[in-house]
Amino acid sequence: MFQGFWDLCWSHDLKTRDHLLREAVRVVKMKQYLDQIPAEHDDIASDPELLFERMKEQIGTMELGHFPGDRELFYKLYHLGKDIDLLEYGLQTIRQDRVIASLQVHSGLFRTFIEHGSRQRNGRNWLVTEAEKFFEGLSEQVLPEGVRLTLLTDNYIVAVLLKTYYLDKPAVRVIQGSIYHPLPLNEFFDAILSVPHFGLKLEEQDIQLREAEGVAIKQIAPLLAHGGKLMSVLPARMMFQSGAIGEWRREMNERFPVSAIHVLPEGLFRPYTSVKTYLILFCNEQSGADIQLGRYKLVSSTLQEADVIGYKQAAFRQLEDWRIELLLNQDSQTLAAFQQAAIPKIKLKAAADLFRGKSILKQDLQPGSISVLNISNLENGEVVLDQLETIQEEERKVRRYEVLSGDLVMTCRGTQTKLAVFPGHSQMVIASANIIVIRFREQVDSMYAKMFLESPVGLALIQSFQRGTTVMNLNPADVGEIEIPLWPMERQLSMSQQYREEKKLYMDTIQAATKRWEQQQERMYADLF
Repeated sequence: MFQGFWDLCWSHDLKTRDHLLREAVRVVKMKQYLDQIPAEHDDIASDPELLFERMKEQIGTMELGHFPGDRELFYKLYHLGKDIDLLEYGLQTIRQDRVIASLQVHSGLFRTFIEHGSRQRNGRNWLVTEAEKFFEGLSEQVLPEGVRLTLLTDNYIVAVLLKTYYLDKPAVRVIQGSIYHPLPLNEFFDAILSVPHFGLKLEEQDIQLREAEGVAIKQIAPLLAHGGKLMSVLPARMMFQSGAIGEWRREMNERFPVSAIHVLPEGLFRPYTSVKTYLILFCNEQSGADIQLGRYKLVSSTLQEADVIGYKQAAFRQLEDWRIELLLNQDSQTLAAFQQAAIPKIKLKAAADLFRGKSILKQDLQPGSISVLNISNLENGEVVLDQLETIQEEERKVRRYEVLSGDLVMTCRGTQTKLAVFPGHSQMVIASANIIVIRFREQVDSMYAKMFLESPVGLALIQSFQRGTTVMNLNPADVGEIEIPLWPMERQLSMSQQYREEKKLYMDTIQAATKRWEQQQERMYADLF
């Protein structure tokens, strides 16, 4: 049914998402009108001229504008779309829109919101913001008895569509407004659901925090009734970036204490985004109860809790960030011991210069005087120099990406973390965009830093700054926030030397064992004949 309706609209140059939604709403509103006059229903519906004239008379142009066609087109559209489920139609129309890639939230998250809202002690006044993101959940889930639901959207046509769909449901109302600006609401809600835009920076000049996610939460949270909870989804960077975002976390937890944080399953928001996301519950009361930290797993379209631990609110307030993977990690006791140890520590950004390499396309690779260090050149913690590809470029143009002897290099993309100390090369070598270069000053030895970062504690710290899911995505500024133990240089060099000696012994042993095995294989095979 949907495809036929779309095809007819497209053939008459009605191609945008709003065009497709508007005409479906017009048809359904006409059907609602005819259903109110059963005596005339069939006569009007079967007559193109009468149907068209009655549509113009009853629906008019104030709400949906002039109909962009003649009586024959409306007649065909009406009979193709009169029985359309507007919510399902809206969902599929938004999904197939290639011009505006709109996020559609998994219905499992909406179901989780209903479960949390149903646990509220008092009141059933709920708010869902940017309602067009939740069409799937709205179409699949049944609201509990007694719930008053407010749907907020900043899209005019979506608002008209929802008002038309919920025309006979007085418990649901639709309001137009943006969560990134002051809202047209003067009441309080017991449960609020919001998935703000990920990665959008607002342009207003009079705001300190420009991240859309933070602005939205600050706009919405004051609408919580006492004891109410705001359920929101945030991307990884909002959990650990410092500066204005760090101040936002502190302020939010003071005014609307966090009651739960869960890591959401990988791929929950694909194909719209693959960044790591978290579900956070903010509460409008100081309950004193432990904060629930855990993960959600997707089981048969339902989000199920896993690895849940309780965390004291006082301890949570002391955290500089909300990297809960560190607390959920199987080595969390070791991590805690490191973080609480009295040994001096230093952030990488205070001990080194960090930068990401140059973006190089396949067609740029050619015989040239400049070598390129990529992920494939890092094997077993070493740089394989004889496999470096090259480009032809003026040295002055790529000098900022040059890798020098003693630099620590690490992968920032791909599927696994690789680290190596660059040994130096006879010709100029630059890092690719898949590599972060860490150039230490006098305080830290590169090999010592590599030892720490590839330890279980170091890898856990690196992964806690991961912005992606399966495919790694690390930012140099985030990596710079990692703390490493700052022992005296003499001790660092001693540990580095021991590391090199033990690794050489390990590699020599493997090489000798491999050679012996190959020789024994040849002897045994010869004995067969």
